[in-house]
This record gives sequence, C-alpha cells and structure tokens, in this order.
Amino acid sequence: MKPIPPRRSRLLLAAFFASAGLFAAQAAETAPSKQDVQRMTDLQVQMMPFGAIFDMLAKNDPNWPMQEKPGAVTPKQLGCLRGELSTPGYRRYKQAQVETYLAANPSRAASEIALLEQGAAELFGKLILAGADSERSGVEADPQALLRDSTPEQMMSFMSFFGDPNHAELRKLSGLGDAISPTKSASENESAGEQLGSTITLQVMLKAMSTCEVPTSALFE
Repeated sequence: MKPIPPRRSRLLLAAFFASAGLFAAQAAETAPSKQDVQRMTDLQVQMMPFGAIFDMLAKNDPNWPMQEKPGAVTPKQLGCLRGELSTPGYRRYKQAQVETYLAANPSRAASEIALLEQGAAELFGKLILAGADSERSGVEADPQALLRDSTPEQMMSFMSFFGDPNHAELRKLSGLGDAISPTKSASENESAGEQLGSTITLQVMLKAMSTCEVPTSALFE
C-alpha cells in the first residue's frame, strides 16, 4: 500500500476536523438549552403538582408513605422516600423526563413552552390541587368555578393542549396521554382523572423505592 502524500494527508486531516466541528455545531444547535429544560420542568410541575400533594400528605403523617406498613422500611429508607416524594424530589423526577423529551424533540421546545405558559399549565394545576383538596375534605370541587375567571387566552391554551393532535407527545410527557379529553363526558374525565392520579402516584413511588433501595416486597409485607 502506497503511503499517502504529506499534502494529501494534511487535506484529509483538515476535512476530518472540519467535519467534526460541523457535527459538534449541529449537536449544539439541537441540544436543549438549560433554560428550556428549567422552564419546561417548572411548567410540568405546575401542571401536575404531585410534589405539593406529597408535601401535604407527609406533613399530616410522619410515617407517610409507609403509614400502613411502617415496619417494612428502616428510618433511613423512610427518610429517603419522603425526600423523593416531595416537591424537590418530584421536580427531579420530572426534570429527567423533560431532558430526555427535549433532547428528542428540540424543535418543539419554544412553541410548547409558550403554549403551557399561556395558561394550560396553570389552569390544569388548579384543577389537580382542587381535586386533591376535595379528596381530603370530602367537599366536591367545582371545575367550572375554577375556570370561570380564566382569560380567553388561557382557555385557548387549555383547550389546545388537550384537544390538538399535534400536542399528543407533550401530553405524554405530562403523564396525561389521552386519558382526559374534551370529547369525553365530565363523568368519563373524572373517572379517568382518578385512575390517572393513582397510576402516576404509583410510578413516582416505584421510582422513589428504586432510588432509596427499598424492595417492592415492602409494599406487600
């Protein structure tokens, strides 16, 4: 095999490094910015405020979330679980999902953040917290009363988020999927919402147990 002439070697090296620089620049352009990740995470936590609900439950019971089986975990494991099932812990949980989502869908970041900031995240968060408070107090929440003071722009954002097929992936990120829809009746959405809340709570709980090295057998002891 003949050796590559020095001049040609230099050209090949130049082309290689130029290509590497181009690929790096393209990767930088498509990578989500830290600001986008933080903003989307804030919106996800606002829209699905499970951290705030966990805080409320933990405040009312020092053995929560193992109040039914307090002997199944050590004090260290219980402390870890309560840390993961809290506002900061839930935010970490959602941020990991947001980072993965935005890395796979960088072109959606600006428009989807704008959509949620316009009102969908705030309004749905209010509904979730009202539902949790209703469960605690036994007083049925009135969704219409909660939405009555919203602006037309907020309602447009809210309806677009739930009804537009283009936002199906964003709904999956939020944990909603298509469980709740404006095409369903109020009773259907209420039932679906209850099931969804239980499913998300279990998912977060299992992730916390994994982080805290708590075996799933603790749930059945």
